[in-house]
Amino acid sequence: MLIITDKSSSRIEINDDERVGLVGRNGSGKTTLIMSALCINPGRFEAYIDGEDFCKIRDYRILTGILQDTWSQFFQRNCRDELILMSQYAQVDTTIGERIMGKYYTEDFFKLSDGYRRRYAIACSLALKPKYLLLDEPYSNLDKEASEELNRLIPNGSLIAEHRIRALRELVDRVYLIEDFVVKEIDKDKLYDDNFLISKGLRGFKLPKLDTTLGNTLLDVNVNSIRIRVREGEVLCVVGRNGAGKTTLLRKLRGKIYVIFQNPNLEFFNPTVREEVGSEEALRLFKLEHLKDRSPFTLSYGEKMRVLIATAYASKSKVIGLDEPSVGLDGIGLQALYEMVKLLVEEKRGLIITTHDEDILQLCTTTINLG
Repeated sequence: MLIITDKSSSRIEINDDERVGLVGRNGSGKTTLIMSALCINPGRFEAYIDGEDFCKIRDYRILTGILQDTWSQFFQRNCRDELILMSQYAQVDTTIGERIMGKYYTEDFFKLSDGYRRRYAIACSLALKPKYLLLDEPYSNLDKEASEELNRLIPNGSLIAEHRIRALRELVDRVYLIEDFVVKEIDKDKLYDDNFLISKGLRGFKLPKLDTTLGNTLLDVNVNSIRIRVREGEVLCVVGRNGAGKTTLLRKLRGKIYVIFQNPNLEFFNPTVREEVGSEEALRLFKLEHLKDRSPFTLSYGEKMRVLIATAYASKSKVIGLDEPSVGLDGIGLQALYEMVKLLVEEKRGLIITTHDEDILQLCTTTINLG
């Protein structure tokens, strides 16, 4: 048995024959718990395997993890070479890498889409076939096909920390809720209770339908033989498998629309939120007034996205592109994103959103599938 505890009120038990979920809003302690348990950042939580302190043995063939930051986990430029390196220190099942990565098995990591970088991380962890596995937001950036494959591959003895409640519902046997670093087990049926999910800042609830009336055409262009037409009040969603070219499409629209990409830290150019947004009206509308003197780099992911969308609003651009805007968002962040999209639609702006996320697809007026 794997036990993760803070030696006081919090205790997670994971048996060898079950998969366990961990849910909680942003900042509640999910990533801290996983990093502590893996001894990457020892501190608040400790892990014990059959009574033995994992930090004393640090055998990652027994317990390993999939972390949010895919950039920091690898030593080789492609999945095949990474698994070859790993095989020098442990038994590795290379067929898992081939299965998850497909034709990108030998592709340079830095040429991969964000979805395939996530697959890379998953493939390397699963190939070790550890006794216990800790996964931090494994479904981020994954398309439907990859998510279904991951469901089949996640072994028993796993703890899955995830915002995408819909992905957890049928996957896990038991569920823990973490709030302010305190963990308690909850009834799995709570994952189907919209009132509970909203009250705890979790996702999985149904968003209200947007009231949209389409107006004049704001954008009508062809990109790689694909017609991209956006009208006033329209939310155009671009879907497709990992590597299909969704982010590339947005890159090619730069100069015609205002685009916000997935990594907010690469989008900031000013020392404070006030200077970044440049509009008192936008600060008020997007509920950023209390953060206006903060550095945007110190904010949570959801707050950073709010700053970027407020900046796009202040730019007066008629069409705004959002690349996977729900990655890393909890229920509160998702509701805030909904309110921001609603505001832009009421302003008769147009939006282009690339996404795999079922929660976001509820907002779409029109959908283009890149295959």
